[in-house]
Amino acid sequence: MTHRLVHTAALLALAAISTCASAQTVLQTDPPGQVEVTGNGVIETEPPGRVGRVSLVQGKVEIGGDIGTESSAAVVNWPVTTRNLVTTAPGARTEIRIGSTSIRLDGDSSLELTELDDDSLRLRLHFGSASIRVMNSEVVPEFELRTAQATVRLTQPGRLRVDADRVPDTSVVSVLDGEAQVDGAGASLTVRAGRSAEVRDEDVRTLQARRDEFDDWALTRDQTLVAEQSSRYIGTEMTGYEELDRHGSWSTHSDYGSLWTPTVVASDWTPYRDGQWSYIAPWGWTWVDNAPWGYAPFHYGRWVQVHNRWAWAPGRLERRPVWSPALVGWVGGNNWSVGFASHNLHAHGWYPLSPYDRYVPGYRLSNERLRRLNDWRHATRRAAQQRPGHHGLTVVPREHFGGRGPVVVPRAPRPDRPNFALPRGQGSAPPPPLVARADWNRGNDARRDLIERREVRQRLETDGVTRDGFVQDRGRPEPDPMARQRESNERLSRDRMQQQERVVRQQEERDRMQRDLDNRMQSDRMGFGRHAEREREQRDRMRERAERSQQLQQLQQQRPPAMATNPAPAFSRPESRPEPRPMPRPDVRPPPQMVAAPPPRPAPPPQMVAPPAPRPQSSAPAFTPRGNAEQRGHTDARGQRMQER
Repeated sequence: MTHRLVHTAALLALAAISTCASAQTVLQTDPPGQVEVTGNGVIETEPPGRVGRVSLVQGKVEIGGDIGTESSAAVVNWPVTTRNLVTTAPGARTEIRIGSTSIRLDGDSSLELTELDDDSLRLRLHFGSASIRVMNSEVVPEFELRTAQATVRLTQPGRLRVDADRVPDTSVVSVLDGEAQVDGAGASLTVRAGRSAEVRDEDVRTLQARRDEFDDWALTRDQTLVAEQSSRYIGTEMTGYEELDRHGSWSTHSDYGSLWTPTVVASDWTPYRDGQWSYIAPWGWTWVDNAPWGYAPFHYGRWVQVHNRWAWAPGRLERRPVWSPALVGWVGGNNWSVGFASHNLHAHGWYPLSPYDRYVPGYRLSNERLRRLNDWRHATRRAAQQRPGHHGLTVVPREHFGGRGPVVVPRAPRPDRPNFALPRGQGSAPPPPLVARADWNRGNDARRDLIERREVRQRLETDGVTRDGFVQDRGRPEPDPMARQRESNERLSRDRMQQQERVVRQQEERDRMQRDLDNRMQSDRMGFGRHAEREREQRDRMRERAERSQQLQQLQQQRPPAMATNPAPAFSRPESRPEPRPMPRPDVRPPPQMVAAPPPRPAPPPQMVAPPAPRPQSSAPAFTPRGNAEQRGHTDARGQRMQER
């Protein structure tokens, strides 16, 4: 009897430790808002079944896993989920598709997806401009967009434009089509098509909506992305459906139902070979395809081979299909080696699942969703006729999944021997990267707790330690099983309380980071506004100086000419005319004394003498320099020669 009690207590303690360890693992990988601690201490979490995608990137666009975490460059087909922050640089633009809903950002904008799941779509525009189009009436009650001054909700499908902090402390909501309800500044009003609401901190006013180049670009995108055939086969709420009509053709098969065949690939093309594996919480390894149409066929449905070509079978038409990170089967691991460049290396491989293969996720998923992912109406008819083996298998060295960044499949080496023995059965996905990035590690507490759990497991595997942590001594009697059970329960209760406190601390830390980010954004906006005001005042002063200088020049040009009484310039002198000399008479002899030349007349004062009238200038100079003056002479009565100039 005592042996049975000891065995039962050991099993209960082992179950408690396993529960705590698994709970810690979920906490490490799951994003905030997805963790719930029930009354029994079991952490229940299930990723959302609706996930968006980055459908267009123009310029520098960054996407982050959470506020305060490190951002990375956005690429086409990147999954978008709760608490993703998308930021565009000035001059850049991006587009996000969530089923039939389109979200477009202009340059210098920041948008956060605060909540995206099966029942809600909530956004927060920190600054910039966003254009949103909601086509499905079922999505209308789920949509909400917030800014610092206003909250916008749709009352019917339509298109709206929201500008946040383009003018400091002001949000402008323009309804281009449909109808919206705007709440802000203590008021609530309904804005219809063609009108806009300008919301400040204390007042709200309505005015006529205006369109610009960004609105025209968004309208052009809506007119381009028209997929009538795909909407008939798979509906409009499967993210990525709008790209299929332009890159493939639809057909109907007797065994698989609706089939879509890509027409822009080679005949030997194989799925899941042109892209990358990225570790994204909470799903794990997620496939990001390089083709613009490569989103829906790799996250919904299955792949089949028809007439030696790969075709995509979406399955049953559902109102809200369930999203998956990658519908593949894994093989290999530590116990499987493949030859690469004449060297045997441990390898991992994957192959696209067919309708006859069962999808086994590596994350928590409810039975209802798992049934929807594996429920195919034609799966039982030809299950026995399916050929053995894994079609479309891709193999890479195992070490590629242990790095820090994504696994780029086209750059990975290929096996040099195509014929190799495959392991039996379906394997599991590769483990997480050894060096985790900030977007799936949620703080130092989670990492420290994980290390502690690993130490506990190592201690349990050593000799002389039981599953419940008591050291056995063969020379002493074993402790009371009830006391061990009580100790195990107390330890489990402490772990539960620590888990709850950890979740609360993480939420407080996220709130603090959000407040700090809002304060920094507000201070930056205020600083930018003051700088712009100073530049505007400086430009106004320079413009006024230029205008005054121009007016002064015009006045000087319009001033009348100077009067004749103005004095002549200091450097100009009036020309003196030489006095005419009398001609000598032959009958009159000159006096014996020398006759001196009469002195020149004194010039009148400059202020009283007007400048002489202009005369036609002769070729000879008006005066002769002294050194070259003409010499004149005569002989006096004494016979002496007299010279004069």
